Amino acid sequence: MELSGIELRYLVNEIRSRVTSGYYVSGVNAITKSSLLLKLHHPTQEDIMLVLSARGVWITRLKFKAVEENSLASVAQKELERAKLDLIDQAGSERVVSMKLRHPDGKVRIVVCEFFGEGNLAICDEGMQIIAILNPIHVRHRTLNLGLRYAYPPSRGVDVFEVTLEQMLSLRNEAKNLDVLRWIGRSVSMPKKFVEEVAKRAGIEADRQAARLSDEEVEKIYSTVKSLVNDVSAGKNHEPVIIMAGEKPLEALPIMTEEAAKANTKKAASYMDAVDEALSSEILDIGRSSKTVELDRQIAVLEHDLDEQNKAKEAVMQKSAAIRKLADGLMALSYQNPDDGKIHDMLAANSASIVKEKAVKYVEVVGEQIEMQANLAKVSSMLFARAKEMERGGASIEEARSKLLAQIEKLRNQTAAIHKKVIVKEQTAKEWYERYRWFLTTDGLLAIGGRDASSNSALIRKHLTEDDIVFHAEVHGSPFFIVKNAVASAYEGRIDSSLLQVAKATVSFSRAWKDGLSSADAYWITPGQIKKGAPTGQFLPKGSFVIEGKRNYFKGVEIRLAIGIVQLDGRETLVCGPEEAIKNRAMFYSVLLQGGMDPMTAAKKAKSEFVKIAGDSETAETIKRISLDDFVRALPTGQSRISFTARGQADK
Repeated sequence: MELSGIELRYLVNEIRSRVTSGYYVSGVNAITKSSLLLKLHHPTQEDIMLVLSARGVWITRLKFKAVEENSLASVAQKELERAKLDLIDQAGSERVVSMKLRHPDGKVRIVVCEFFGEGNLAICDEGMQIIAILNPIHVRHRTLNLGLRYAYPPSRGVDVFEVTLEQMLSLRNEAKNLDVLRWIGRSVSMPKKFVEEVAKRAGIEADRQAARLSDEEVEKIYSTVKSLVNDVSAGKNHEPVIIMAGEKPLEALPIMTEEAAKANTKKAASYMDAVDEALSSEILDIGRSSKTVELDRQIAVLEHDLDEQNKAKEAVMQKSAAIRKLADGLMALSYQNPDDGKIHDMLAANSASIVKEKAVKYVEVVGEQIEMQANLAKVSSMLFARAKEMERGGASIEEARSKLLAQIEKLRNQTAAIHKKVIVKEQTAKEWYERYRWFLTTDGLLAIGGRDASSNSALIRKHLTEDDIVFHAEVHGSPFFIVKNAVASAYEGRIDSSLLQVAKATVSFSRAWKDGLSSADAYWITPGQIKKGAPTGQFLPKGSFVIEGKRNYFKGVEIRLAIGIVQLDGRETLVCGPEEAIKNRAMFYSVLLQGGMDPMTAAKKAKSEFVKIAGDSETAETIKRISLDDFVRALPTGQSRISFTARGQADK
């Protein structure tokens, strides 16, 4: 699949609209030798996985593992990680996209992606000097290599986004012997799939000579081009489909064309999703091939051997049948006292003959020789014996053939198993609150807490309603926790256990954990008591708010947490919170205490404990697929140790 300039414009616009201010590159990983996966993180919004490939740039729903080494990966990690995405843009209607990324220290990097020919990726500094490049280029019109300034390719035809009617009329006059399709394609750099659609929609015969088009026909083509380009690039009137070859995606289209209507297609939710499926399929094919190359080689060798065995068996059975036929004929003839003429006729009818070697006569048929006897019945019997001997050999060939088939089937099953689990899993849609700290209390109330100053601020400003209550701790570095839809129940005293659980979470996720305190005080208030602006003449740090009125305290709250695997919307996910709440809903959980291990070591330990207790089950495989980063993200800040691991109420 190749992306056109107008399809690329849609992808760029869509990425720009979704990667809003505040996103930064939190990880860069190789996928194939010509593609990278950028993880874009935002303090309060969902992570975005962006694929940069020599084939295209798109947002993916998949999580890829590396299947090939990529020469740019290490440089990209060094130069791009922690940098914010400032800008993504396309060079006119060319198949070239540039991304501007800015580090916290102000250092700027430009990533240029080319999607024509073999494709290319280049990382440049702010002055467009090339720091790293996937495919160095040395051609007549430009040279790209390390240390050189990046040069854009020469433009092809008129920019389809900027073309005017006057230009189209002028281009018609210069068309010479071009037909309509080639004229449109060369004039405004449109791919064949859209050129044909333009001609169809404009009602112009494809084989017409462009030079003979009237002004009215050129105007009709012009308006059709502009309309189609606007629809495709701006995401209007899209009917995204994927052209399929059986179960394999071949190409993604934003609109249904006349040619696509003749093919096997399936609908997609958006053109971005269609591109993701089609281009990701190409990556998956590369991954599968790279993972099974040795198995594929072994299968090819065995299949060659099997083919030889089939040929050998077929030859043996054909010979055996020919010998049996001659033996039957000679046996029947033996009852008739035949003369030499009848015997020779019988032999000739069965493509056999009598040969003489060293004064001994033999009957020769299909390359096999039997000594001639005066008694034809004896000759027939000897032929039958040779046929049986050959058939026994055929049985041995069949046995060897069966073993080869079994070996091939075993290798194919291994290949299929690798293909099923190779390199990718689909990202599941997460709830909005999963970007924060969260858990469900034993009363079923949703508690959501900030991770840092930014998410504290976002939580209060964006998600707090008048029906919620707010928790904070009397500790420096305390998160805000909100309990959704809890005001009425709190005043009626019906959720005291839940309030205590949220108080425990608030103090445990505060600086108190890192400082090793055994307990701390927390309080809850109503939304109306929070003032989001600083008093006149004062300054409030980010993530801080002024609190007025009475505070409802929980004194000496124990600092203790648990991390567990819970079911959420039919999928397993990690949750960290007070022990009572986690134990109540978890399949497995570990109680956490302060001190002992750094977050990564604690994460590895917790994951190992969960896999061990899950045993030989699908859940164990699911836990294995949860990244260590997710475990680290769930844990409190500072050192932790695991007190014990057990099965939760949801597993009983």
